[in-house]
Amino acid sequence: MFRLVKVSLFLIIVLSGALAGSVALTILTYARLSDEKPIASLYFEPVAEEHFVAHLATPDGDAGGSFDIYGDQWRIDAAFMKLQPWANILGMDARYKLVRFEGRYSDIERENTQPHIAYELGSDGGFDLGYLLVKLPFLMDAQYGSSTFTDISEDAVYTVYRTQFGLLVRSEPKPEPIGEKASVLGQVRSWIGGD
Repeated sequence: MFRLVKVSLFLIIVLSGALAGSVALTILTYARLSDEKPIASLYFEPVAEEHFVAHLATPDGDAGGSFDIYGDQWRIDAAFMKLQPWANILGMDARYKLVRFEGRYSDIERENTQPHIAYELGSDGGFDLGYLLVKLPFLMDAQYGSSTFTDISEDAVYTVYRTQFGLLVRSEPKPEPIGEKASVLGQVRSWIGGD
């Protein structure tokens, strides 16, 4: 009887450990496959109707600057390398390179007839020594272009994120100036910089 209790207790401990390990692995898998990293922030100042100055900042500073754009929407493009899911779970992240920024019109007729300017960004957001490793066929799943676009609001700050599968964008209201001496531009720069 005592031996049966010992074996049962041992099995309960082993099965509890296996269940805890399974739950931990599931959480890790979810966290790694849904990982997002902010790669750019931007806001817009109006110049005229459907003409804006876009202020773009990247964490590494490679693709930042101010850009004249036309339209009622904006778009950012990246060259993207998606890795195998098991490589993501083991801690490797998708690679990207910001390549283009431009304004666009939601109406196709205006897109084809109104002024349009596109900018080459050339940001290197992950093509490094790891780039050579992920080019190995057993690590890389796909190589493609990823793009995101949204309407322009001069009252919003946009953040572009790199996921394991492509780009996405989220917006937040611009921060309000604190006190009479603080400028809106200074507050936005402070907010983007994380101060």
